[in-house]
Amino acid sequence: MKLLSVSQLKASAGQVLDRALAGKPQYVVRGGAVVMISKADLITGVEDRRPGYFADAYASPDPERLAFENAMGKGKQRIER
Repeated sequence: MKLLSVSQLKASAGQVLDRALAGKPQYVVRGGAVVMISKADLITGVEDRRPGYFADAYASPDPERLAFENAMGKGKQRIER
């Protein structure tokens, strides 16, 4: 594992990112702390759910939880059908 300084990162940012994208995490030291640069796998598809997708989960809420949420002032956030 090679530790890069910030100035080394600046000088070769493209190469550092290419190595990270190839599956080889890169490490940069700044102020005694080490930062890892690696490829991130993003989760997709959540935004594709239609409005009301979770409405069934709120159709008949647990009375104990509903009482707790109402006591905490969160009852107004409940989805109404």
